[in-house]
Amino acid sequence: MKEGKRSKRDKEAKGDRDTEKKKRRKEEAEEQGPAAATGRSYTVSIAVAASCIENAQNLELATLLAGQVARAAAIFNVDEVVVLDDAPGKQEGRVSAAAALFARVLQFMETPQYLKKALIPMHPDLKYAGVLPPLDAPHHLRSSEWGPYREGVVKRSVKGQGSWLDVGLDRDAHVPQAVKQGVRLTLAMGERPSTATVQGQEVLQAQLALPTDPREKAGLYWGYITRIAPSLAAMAEQCPFPGGYDLVVGTSERGERTPACQLDLGPFRHALVVFGGPQGLEYALLNDELATQHSEPSGMFHRYLNTCFDQGSRTIRSEEAILISLAFLQPAIGTAQRQRQQQDGVAR
Repeated sequence: MKEGKRSKRDKEAKGDRDTEKKKRRKEEAEEQGPAAATGRSYTVSIAVAASCIENAQNLELATLLAGQVARAAAIFNVDEVVVLDDAPGKQEGRVSAAAALFARVLQFMETPQYLKKALIPMHPDLKYAGVLPPLDAPHHLRSSEWGPYREGVVKRSVKGQGSWLDVGLDRDAHVPQAVKQGVRLTLAMGERPSTATVQGQEVLQAQLALPTDPREKAGLYWGYITRIAPSLAAMAEQCPFPGGYDLVVGTSERGERTPACQLDLGPFRHALVVFGGPQGLEYALLNDELATQHSEPSGMFHRYLNTCFDQGSRTIRSEEAILISLAFLQPAIGTAQRQRQQQDGVAR
């Protein structure tokens, strides 16, 4: 009998705690405003050395490795993947074969399935790309799905009449602007379909949107940008986001061993997490112009972390390191954004 009463009291106490948690979450959301509740203004990028692809035994395994990196990026909402071309002796203005293969597979994986034929030309590097598991990201909408945003490719345009786009549905979408044929665009489609007849064709009405709108306005993960960096300096300096990276994290078995629960990254807007190849970031620095300024890699980063200490294997492969590190950093990234939102609230 006493045990039953104790169990009832425990349930009531748990219910009170749950109610209090919900109340706190509601108050936090109200303090941060609608944008904080729905949109995401910060970005997370990763840079991966192309030497991890070069180390693969054949094209099929290299493709699989690149596909695993793409999957990890999508799982952890990564907004940009930088292929760091760390091959020695590259010609000026040229990229290594490994970096080119890596970038092609990443772009193939990120492109919505209904746009691949129009946007991704056939290439020997993509021989095995068709068997990779799909990203299944929010912007890879199926023909039976509707969303407020959608990716499309311009099929034709007429000056003064606008553009018709393939958006993977039974009707083309139409925007009032005339845009060059073959261009990929992000479209705002509305909460529900709205049709019109333009030049005798029934179309879905849409508006042009910025590629960042789904993330910043609706909080949707909308894929990643792919770029190739010919050097460590270019990796950081050619940031596509306003203001550049204000947090750059290097990963290495020689980095600091701070437990994930104690890690404090500080508030940031654009973060870059850098992964070396089989020989680490030391190899990338050895073949880089920054070698004259830094004797070892840690000095190039705001933080230099070991994200998997006490490992059982002598080695951690690059594709494994990315999954481990992004999972390790998740709590600290969440804390950093709460700190930044609080700072922004005080500033306003």
